[in-house]
Amino acid sequence: MNESSAEVSIILPTYNGAKYIRQSIDSCLNQTHKNIELIIVDDGSTDNTPQIIKSYKDSRIRYLRQDINYGVSYALNKGFSHANAEYLTWTSDDNFYSPEAIECMLRVLQSNKKIDFVYANFYKIDEKGNILVVRRVDSPKRLDIENCIGACFLYRKRVYQRIGDYNPKALLAEDYDYWLRVREKFRMQKINKYLYYYRVHLGSLSSRYPMAEVERMVERIRDKYISPSMRSYLYARKQFYKKNYNEAKKLLIRCFWSNFFNIDAWRLLALLFLSPLIINVIRRVKWKILGIKQYK
Repeated sequence: MNESSAEVSIILPTYNGAKYIRQSIDSCLNQTHKNIELIIVDDGSTDNTPQIIKSYKDSRIRYLRQDINYGVSYALNKGFSHANAEYLTWTSDDNFYSPEAIECMLRVLQSNKKIDFVYANFYKIDEKGNILVVRRVDSPKRLDIENCIGACFLYRKRVYQRIGDYNPKALLAEDYDYWLRVREKFRMQKINKYLYYYRVHLGSLSSRYPMAEVERMVERIRDKYISPSMRSYLYARKQFYKKNYNEAKKLLIRCFWSNFFNIDAWRLLALLFLSPLIINVIRRVKWKILGIKQYK
């Protein structure tokens, strides 16, 4: 199968997404790679989302409707259970792709059979589409600390066949939970191109929940997959940012007991003996290296 003939299934779960879904659908259909199967799963919308979807006459669209709002994971699992393609991905009703996104990601997978999952840089935008932040994705190793994969990705069907469904209990962190499971079984690779636009707005799912609740869910998920040493380091780092320095030191001792060569832990230990001014300088340099650029 060559790149031009390979079919890609894009799952698009939506719930009351009328405000932005047309831009999301258009970005899928207007890809430079044309062999697209777009499976839209309407998770019980009560606005005019169904009418917008039905207004499209493109044969590549498959519309699945459930009358009750079960949540993102259920909608994703329903969509993927109907997917026919050898390459899979999903997007959100308030985000959108750059025109060449699927082609670029597919090219990497097609050129290296040992890679099963690819992901790309993205832009964070506001409600009007203005760029707020340029985000560069990081190595899969970074998943020990945070969800560094982002929202633009493509993977082989064999990943789905082996990993299975998204976890409905991982509310607001369904993707993070899935990426951690994928990393255990498959090779993942980042692409240093900006191929996606991630919208930040008051109506987004994550904005409906307190940040502390989201963080607790992420920690519960992460702790199942990382080493005891890394777990102690992360809680030490959390105490460090809360300025509970003595507690941070105790946790670092526990970390070194499990793995004396934890480089991240040694860096944090060094920070514990630096002044706040030096720490702030180091943070700014780190943000610059990671490509976290603020737009006014």
